[in-house]
Amino acid sequence: MIPKGQYLDVQENFRFHFYDEGEGEVVVLLHGSGTGASGHTNFKNNFSALKAAGFRVILPDLPGYGFSSKPEDVIYSMDYFNQKIIELLDALGVDTFSLIGNSLGGALSIGLGLNHPDRVKNLILMAPGGVEEMAVYNEMPGIKKLLADFLGGDMNQEKIEGLLGLFPYDASIITEEMVQERMEILPLMNSQVLATMAIPNMENDLHNLTQPILAFWGVNDQFIPVSGSMKIGQNCPNAQIMLFSQCGHWVMIEKEEIFNNACINFLSS
Repeated sequence: MIPKGQYLDVQENFRFHFYDEGEGEVVVLLHGSGTGASGHTNFKNNFSALKAAGFRVILPDLPGYGFSSKPEDVIYSMDYFNQKIIELLDALGVDTFSLIGNSLGGALSIGLGLNHPDRVKNLILMAPGGVEEMAVYNEMPGIKKLLADFLGGDMNQEKIEGLLGLFPYDASIITEEMVQERMEILPLMNSQVLATMAIPNMENDLHNLTQPILAFWGVNDQFIPVSGSMKIGQNCPNAQIMLFSQCGHWVMIEKEEIFNNACINFLSS
């Protein structure tokens, strides 16, 4: 059972579900896409570690995901996602913050870093999207299965188990709890978010990211090609990259202790 956090209404009658705990400098965690995805399913153990380390941690369910609103009359573009995130942070009185973003959340973090350089202090990117053309992503095995299963309809537990098995390098780490958390979110989802998602390729703008950047990548990632790590390393002026062998798309889960410690050290330095 996914624990309920707080709810807050922003513009256009949009209701965010989010967790906001701890005291100190603000760290905002932006989760990835996928069937049954939410802030909790992606980052629950990282959230608690950051809170214990002395940070105020804000973990929203992105628009179209988790227990947040899922409007069916909008295009889920990067600008739409990030407009809503900024509306949430404004409503919470948060001016400056650091970002930790995985996959879709990583792409949104890049966009926020580019468009709000005065507010975004640090960027932690975990296999972020937004650095390749969409056609490249659509050829990845994990993305192919995600789109075929969900947009094809009749999503069920067997399909969720099959999809989750592609996220880590070692599928044996998938627990019944992970599956059931995804199943809890599944009935709330609609096809609009995946059918209309529009994330630009920001590769040519990476040199404008002046914030300190820490990027993580599993070399066995089946969703976001690991070649993106070199684009960040070569183009971002203040970046460091951590690559993990025998690791897939979930560095924060597969390498949890290393990930948490590295994030805390980076944000504290």
